[in-house]
Amino acid sequence: MTESSRAESAAEGGRPLRRDAALNRERVLRAAREVFGERGLNVTLDDVARHAGVGVGTLYRRFPTKEALIRAVFEQDAEGRMESAQRALTHPDPWQGLVDFLMEMSADLAENRGLHEAVMLGSHSSGPIETTRAGMIPFLEALVRRAQESGQLRPEVTASDIPVIQHMLSSAAQFTRGTRPEIWRRYIEVLLNGLRERPDNPPLTTPSLSNENVEQLMGLVRPEPGPE
Repeated sequence: MTESSRAESAAEGGRPLRRDAALNRERVLRAAREVFGERGLNVTLDDVARHAGVGVGTLYRRFPTKEALIRAVFEQDAEGRMESAQRALTHPDPWQGLVDFLMEMSADLAENRGLHEAVMLGSHSSGPIETTRAGMIPFLEALVRRAQESGQLRPEVTASDIPVIQHMLSSAAQFTRGTRPEIWRRYIEVLLNGLRERPDNPPLTTPSLSNENVEQLMGLVRPEPGPE
């Protein structure tokens, strides 16, 4: 059971939600995903309730704070990203697995302004969101290592390059939002051509950021080591 579902169950005294209450909750989550995706995380709960077609009281009974609503929305999204990463790691072609993951993540970030703000900019903090963001680097390291061992990804590329590339692509989508939001697809083709290993590749002369640099830029805080 996820944290949001546990909280919801606790709010109902441990009993399953009635059918109408469960439908209202899903309606609110769907509306929140659409509103956050289109307008970002600065919208109000009133905006979400209006978009969902429910009363404000109904929304507050399910999600007493905007933080609780954001947590529930992005906890669901995090599960999808983990599944995407697992598919990429088990793809029979390591290069195609990496490409598929980059395409899926880029599409999510380009099309969902709220996700871009939460994942890339760190403009909202909660346990599940922080866990997802902090867990990104190990998956990327595995994807990069696998593609390099297959000889298809240039050896200078590091896992820390990937969040920066994602930021570039989602920024391009936000820059052209309302005009050409799909333009990121052009630039990911350019970037993939640069990432692929070829005998005539000139070496990259500028070092990549460290994982610690990327975590700092994304607003992540590493947990303090526990006592020995």
